[in-house]
Amino acid sequence: MEATALRTKGLSVMNGTNIAFDTCAIVKLLDQQYDLLSLGIAIDEVKLFTSVIVRMEALSKRNITHDEELDILEFLEDLTIVPINETIEQKAIEIRRITRLKLPDCIIAATSIILDAVLLTDDVHLLDLSWPGFRAQDIH
Repeated sequence: MEATALRTKGLSVMNGTNIAFDTCAIVKLLDQQYDLLSLGIAIDEVKLFTSVIVRMEALSKRNITHDEELDILEFLEDLTIVPINETIEQKAIEIRRITRLKLPDCIIAATSIILDAVLLTDDVHLLDLSWPGFRAQDIH
């Protein structure tokens, strides 16, 4: 299968672009390890999403403090949480059958593809994913 993906460290996010967060992108943003403005993202000009899988991963962190949980929940209120529907399920299955990605990463990638969103991540496995319609931006 021929794949085309945009692997980038300097992806220029255009106004109106959909942005999806993976788990590390949310955690590191809340820990102030990067900011959206440095990535060229103006929050008022983009739509922000994440997969229900990311929500579950972020909130199931071991030894999470009450304050961390509240910060995550508050941030998630500003995102559209995308459930797994049949379209996302089928795309995730397709990705999983052909790649070595773990199923949660396949669901996250499939969600960003279906939403036509740029996935913010620092996960090397996702950054290296070459798949039609998949776009990822390194948060570093």
